[in-house]
Amino acid sequence: MVEISIFDSVIQSFFIYLGIILVYNFIFSNTSIKSIIYSLILLLVLSLVGAILDDTTSLILVLGAIIKEKCQPKINYYHLNVFLMLISSQIVILALASYLSRGFLYIYLDADKISGLSEYGDLFIGIEIIVMYIIGFLVFNLVYKMVRRYTGSFDISDDERINRHLFIILLAFFGSIEMLLFISNFQGVTATIQLTLLLTFVLMLGLISWQTLETIRVYTWQKKIAAEKLQNKQLNDYLKSVEHQYLELRKFKHDYKNLIASLNTQDNISEIKDYLTDYTQSGEFRASLNDGSIASVQHLKNEILRGLVVQKFFYAKQCGVKLTIEIANTDFILSYGVTVAVRIVGNLLDNAIEQAQEMTNKIVTVAFNEIDNTAEIAISNPVDSDFNQHQIFETGYSTKGSNRGLGLTNVRDLVEHQKGFYMDVETKKDYVTMTLIVTEDK
Repeated sequence: MVEISIFDSVIQSFFIYLGIILVYNFIFSNTSIKSIIYSLILLLVLSLVGAILDDTTSLILVLGAIIKEKCQPKINYYHLNVFLMLISSQIVILALASYLSRGFLYIYLDADKISGLSEYGDLFIGIEIIVMYIIGFLVFNLVYKMVRRYTGSFDISDDERINRHLFIILLAFFGSIEMLLFISNFQGVTATIQLTLLLTFVLMLGLISWQTLETIRVYTWQKKIAAEKLQNKQLNDYLKSVEHQYLELRKFKHDYKNLIASLNTQDNISEIKDYLTDYTQSGEFRASLNDGSIASVQHLKNEILRGLVVQKFFYAKQCGVKLTIEIANTDFILSYGVTVAVRIVGNLLDNAIEQAQEMTNKIVTVAFNEIDNTAEIAISNPVDSDFNQHQIFETGYSTKGSNRGLGLTNVRDLVEHQKGFYMDVETKKDYVTMTLIVTEDK
């Protein structure tokens, strides 16, 4: 039995939680002065508390992290999963390092000094810390390669559904390890038996984790294929819209040639002026000019988003609705979640255009704005007096008839499951504005 002093316990706890904090900050690139100061304060507190409460400190730390995320507008399961994985791994690595350190002491000490092993607490802690960091480095590299292999280039940090399931698995894993250690300490189980039980338990859970990673790999591959199909569809729609614009341009050129030909036959200046006045006031001429507003989509730098807006522009025109596009002179680009944003904006535009068809004022406005690290896509359309802002996202609710209220329900689900996405609804003077807000807080 190796006995260690309070000072040695503080040093041990310091290096245990130092490894966790360093890896966590490395993964999420937390290199700001505020993050460093916060990490140092947390590390000092955990070092002191860990020397007193031992294994219970990890449990308190996990509960604190969960409560902290619960207080946020949206729980970041990805951050919790990384944290739980680091804590659980550190517990197992510490148990293995402790057992190996005892073995080193037994090997390098003489047989007659084994009874006095308790006097080598400082040496034991030093060896344990070195072994712990060596094992931790090897495990980190192994896990990193496995994650890269099984998840590929697809970023699962944005998929809340996967992260929620992983959170449940990792929380159960952590709870099981804590229970195993608690029962072992309470029953006075030897370190050898404790390590054997712990490694057996970890091996079983490792196999389950491997199967889980395989499932995630298949799921993410399916999502990638679905995203590519959506992008191909948007590209096809965009090409159709370009073809439509080309036909409109040919039509305008044909009318222009006819206009020039007719002017060449006129000798009376006053008749020419009357002819030009009648033509420029015609609905066909104004429609051609209005179609020119579609040129503003050049500032949308996400191809599938630009293709969607162009497609909905001509769809609205076919429905007898004017779709006004408002974009600042600067480029608008979404840095992540583009596929989800396209699905949300597509649903909102379809809903707005269909509602505008039944209104006297058949104008729908889509505005793109970017402030600091926040992007906003606002869609406005007229509504009637029966419009209920508080029920629009309920399943089945629709102002356009029965069995047509699934679009906005899908919007609600997409926003809830995409980190950094928020929805704001505002009703003012028979108009409703639905704004998709995309922040950099991933």
